[in-house]
Amino acid sequence: MDFDSALKVVGDYGSEQRKYLYLFSFVNLFIPMHIIGLIFLGREPSFTCHRRTEGPACSLQVCPRYVYGDEFTSIVSEWDLVCDKSYKVAQLQSYLMFGFLLGNFFFGGLSDYLGRRPAFICSLIGLAVVTNLSAFTYSYFIFSFLRISIGFFVGGVGLVAYVSATEVIGLSQKVFAGSFYQAFFSIGIMVFAFLANLIRNWRYLAIATSFPICLCVVIYWIVPESPRWLASQGRISEAEDILLFIANKNGNIVKKSSIELDVPSKTISSTKSYGYMDLFRTPVLRKEMLIQAFCWFVCSLVYYGLTLSAGDIASNAYVSVALSGLAEIPGIFFCLWYLDKLGRKKCMYLSMISGGVACFLVIIFSQSATGEFGKHLRTVFALIGKMGISASFSVVYIYSNELIPTVVRNSGLGFCCVSARMAGILAPRATSLGVFNMYALFGTASIISGFLNLRLPETFGKPSPESIDDVENRPANKQTTAKTLVNSETVQAIEENISMLQNGEPNI
Repeated sequence: MDFDSALKVVGDYGSEQRKYLYLFSFVNLFIPMHIIGLIFLGREPSFTCHRRTEGPACSLQVCPRYVYGDEFTSIVSEWDLVCDKSYKVAQLQSYLMFGFLLGNFFFGGLSDYLGRRPAFICSLIGLAVVTNLSAFTYSYFIFSFLRISIGFFVGGVGLVAYVSATEVIGLSQKVFAGSFYQAFFSIGIMVFAFLANLIRNWRYLAIATSFPICLCVVIYWIVPESPRWLASQGRISEAEDILLFIANKNGNIVKKSSIELDVPSKTISSTKSYGYMDLFRTPVLRKEMLIQAFCWFVCSLVYYGLTLSAGDIASNAYVSVALSGLAEIPGIFFCLWYLDKLGRKKCMYLSMISGGVACFLVIIFSQSATGEFGKHLRTVFALIGKMGISASFSVVYIYSNELIPTVVRNSGLGFCCVSARMAGILAPRATSLGVFNMYALFGTASIISGFLNLRLPETFGKPSPESIDDVENRPANKQTTAKTLVNSETVQAIEENISMLQNGEPNI
């Protein structure tokens, strides 16, 4: 039997799979604290030049020493990243996203080659170490290097945790599992705002965000290797043993003979390894990967652009960031309620289009509406835009996870995440374009992405592809091929009949 059929015997979503999901979702709670940490770690406090009693401090060409307010500390006050040096804070965010890109690329391939568990524990330990080190550095140069390292390891943790959490869950509960996992990221944004409000010293805040990651290392000894990955590598016996273990923990009395897995034909041998180049060898998979990569790019660009500019939503920065995280929850519930009713493709289309339209409405009311009412309207539509793009991000994880075959799933998701991280590198620059240009860019990109998604196949209710051949031979592709064949045969028959009539032959 195939793997999804075996999961039905074991239990689509038993207590053991729930435990795995909860553990990996707990890890995801702390991922945003590292990704958007500079919102508070790099926040600019009030400051003056000690030689000047009035007027803007930056009006002086040279200030020997800046005096900062005591409301909080940050790397800005640590290294005087103000005035002509203020660009260095945004530069650090781009450094992190560059590290994120490298981490997705490296750990995506590593987890497909060595397995999910080795890649997960390596990235988790690395993240805990470099985050703690960043709290004790007194050099901007070293801190910059550590931001790249944090991005590198957090990219591996987030990618491998999501795949590991969802690969052992059956089709009937995959939407709930994906939405549940993504909700913890949004909650993590709100928790981070709460922590930053309590801990006003940037070094203590960095330590507070790294400590839970250290605790998550125990997951390595609790969660076994992904049986789906083992099966894809031809390690059938090991995969069956883990499925049997999960079934017993779920309370299902199952014999190993009842979950005998088939070795997929033309896909896996014990010596065959798959990588990034396999994503583009065949025409159907290549087209799907390019569309998905663009969608991930747009999701990341708009999501992080809106998140990094969240301080403009309300007068209080802590409330602003919390509202930004809260706005994502309705989008995630939209996915949970409608993904199985409308399908992945339609939900992706609707969420991207709604997010794009909301961005254009922000522009319209920025130009036409004034006063407090106009400000509130802009805030509402900005939050709707965040909700729409958050829903898209939730859908794209689930959608891509179902579109990409098992043998290259982590490599495929890694490639998509690389595309997203490239957008993340550009997002801090996009926020400096001004309200009109920023929202125009976000709105246009979202709408284009929404229409491109209509060219992808629907995956709802269909088994996950195990091999590249499964993607190339999807029923939709077969139907297209059959229609083309019928059309060509019909044209050929008409041409033969015309030829016979011209030659005076009877049409039999």
